[in-house]
Amino acid sequence: MSAYKKHLTDTVAAKSRPKPKEYSIRDTAFQGFALRVQPSGAKSWVLRLRVGGKLRRLTIGSAESMGAEEARIRAHQLRVEHSDTVIVHIAPEDAPAMTFRELAAEFLKAKDGIWKPSTVKSFKTYLRSQLIPAFGHRPINHLTTAEIATWFHTYSAARAGGANQALTLFRTCLKFARDTGRLPKDAPDPSSPIRKNTRRARGRLLNSKELAKLGAWLEAPQLRWLDIADAIHLILLTGCRSGEIAGLKWSHVDKDHLKLQAAKTGNREVVLTDPAKVILERRRTGAKSSYVFPSKNDPDKPIGELHIPWRNIRRRIGLSESIRLHDLRHTYASRAIMKGETLSMTGKLLGHRRPQTTEIYAHLDANHLANAADRIAGTIAEWLKSAEADT
Repeated sequence: MSAYKKHLTDTVAAKSRPKPKEYSIRDTAFQGFALRVQPSGAKSWVLRLRVGGKLRRLTIGSAESMGAEEARIRAHQLRVEHSDTVIVHIAPEDAPAMTFRELAAEFLKAKDGIWKPSTVKSFKTYLRSQLIPAFGHRPINHLTTAEIATWFHTYSAARAGGANQALTLFRTCLKFARDTGRLPKDAPDPSSPIRKNTRRARGRLLNSKELAKLGAWLEAPQLRWLDIADAIHLILLTGCRSGEIAGLKWSHVDKDHLKLQAAKTGNREVVLTDPAKVILERRRTGAKSSYVFPSKNDPDKPIGELHIPWRNIRRRIGLSESIRLHDLRHTYASRAIMKGETLSMTGKLLGHRRPQTTEIYAHLDANHLANAADRIAGTIAEWLKSAEADT
């Protein structure tokens, strides 16, 4: 039976047409979840998984009477039910422990002054919108895999990335409970059988024409855009995050590198190239603020978010609305990889702690791929000719 891959939706199910032979469309985000289409035109949602070491296909329901998201939620419930490591309760025989709401409050107290304010704000947002409504009243020693799975995949239908982040925070809270004795140290995590949604790279690489447009504007911006232009230019030249450049202080600027403090992944150093040094030296002349890019309204504060002016600039110079400011960082990383730098070295330049994070930035444009394919094909052709000559 042939198979294809797509993100399964009601629209995909409706547009799928029968063929002489049965086929299936596998979901790109949820491994094992698929739409089965038979020659008769019957369509059904199915789940492929291993039970007791054997591969099985479970029918979830007809695509005529069940929507894609309802089927997706049920598929995960089935996976949990048939898992060899199903966790029903942490300790069902024990008296109820503290609630998840109480645990979250204690966790936030413990992180006060340790986490960055932006991280705390993000955590509180997920608590308020997702975790507290779902689990706030539940004793942490009576949480079940099934209820967590239902919440996770319901949320995933709306925001797959948000669901991943919220699940990570949920697990962090339970780990805190084990580490601090609020749960037994060997207490299992009821969310462990749940697999996160497949992460798809959001960013894109600016191609040569787009970089040329941006470069032409950076060379001669209007005076009122000079600060923004310099900040954007530094993002491109250093691969820094926009917030790292917007909040940059002169005390962070050394002769040959930036000493970023409280960056997203902790303190780190960023090597400065000659073009970046030129920008900083020019800005240092006559500087009166402690910030490299001070606010025009209050020099004692940084310039603020760069995303809003970026949208204006993007429109002015004719760049696609799909290009985010963060894509300049993608471009820096991708160009480094295309020039032959390893993922490990590129990750160090970007300040990544995990190699998997750097892989997301390894976008290659069509021209580079075509040239690489030509080089490889040419090499193989030479080998073939050499082999023929030897025989």
